[in-house]
Amino acid sequence: QEPAVDVRRQRLVKQRMAALGLEGRCTVYSDQFGHLQLEAEGPGVEQLSREGEISRLSSIVGCPLRDADSQRGRVHLAQKEPLMAVAGVAGADREGQPISGDAGVWFKDDSGKVNFLLCDGMGSGSAAREDSEGALRLLEKFLLAGLEPEEALTTVGEALALRGEEEGGFTTVDLLQIDLFNGKSAVYKLGAAPTYLRRSGAVERLSGQSFPAGVAAGELSAPDAFTIALDAGDCVLLVSDGVTTGKDDRWLRQLLSEFDGISPQSLAAQVLQESDLRSGSADDRTVIAIKLDLRT
Repeated sequence: QEPAVDVRRQRLVKQRMAALGLEGRCTVYSDQFGHLQLEAEGPGVEQLSREGEISRLSSIVGCPLRDADSQRGRVHLAQKEPLMAVAGVAGADREGQPISGDAGVWFKDDSGKVNFLLCDGMGSGSAAREDSEGALRLLEKFLLAGLEPEEALTTVGEALALRGEEEGGFTTVDLLQIDLFNGKSAVYKLGAAPTYLRRSGAVERLSGQSFPAGVAAGELSAPDAFTIALDAGDCVLLVSDGVTTGKDDRWLRQLLSEFDGISPQSLAAQVLQESDLRSGSADDRTVIAIKLDLRT
């Protein structure tokens, strides 16, 4: 599909290039997600990627820009997301096990959405880690390829269920997806522990009813889905099984409520330390703390 060229903005950028004595090709367009992109090629155009010049071009086109992939003779600027996600992680292996069955990752896709994934393989040790990392790799591949989250999670659940008929094994899955352009977010779960979020000072718990990936195929493999709206200052906690015991999570909710918002890494470490005192080390435990901030 041809990009939607923004003729007016493109003309304004070409005028700026002419004022700088630059010659070359310039294209300003909206990508398939509706976000502005600016590309230029020619001798010396790399000066358009300097910090001061990016600010000038942002004023010219009327939206904040960032350097996406610029090099000598070529510039690519993209619309800057107004939000950024700051994350911290803390984890501990099950006592007596050198390898954790938990696996996590975060990445941003082309649409400006940041994805946080946390998988908890059945049991602990290398076999559990293999299950969780296998699900993690598949999900990351599917999401980066553009699959919708529910479709990606359902496909992975069914794939693991088919494999489990011969080899056994399953894994819980937590997916938090945040659109850094507008804060529209969603939490998806396959048998995972509750997710905790703090918005406007209030702490909420999101609990699902679905089975872990690999337990069953068909309708039973459909994930729980929670649509939420997040903004700068909001916080989210993803935790694996073992961090809390049963529904005794008042202490965790209290820690999140009292979080000063400065260091998500410190919050993750504090939750893990308190979990160790309350729940012990009979299971692998992982905490991912995320805070949204305004991008400067």
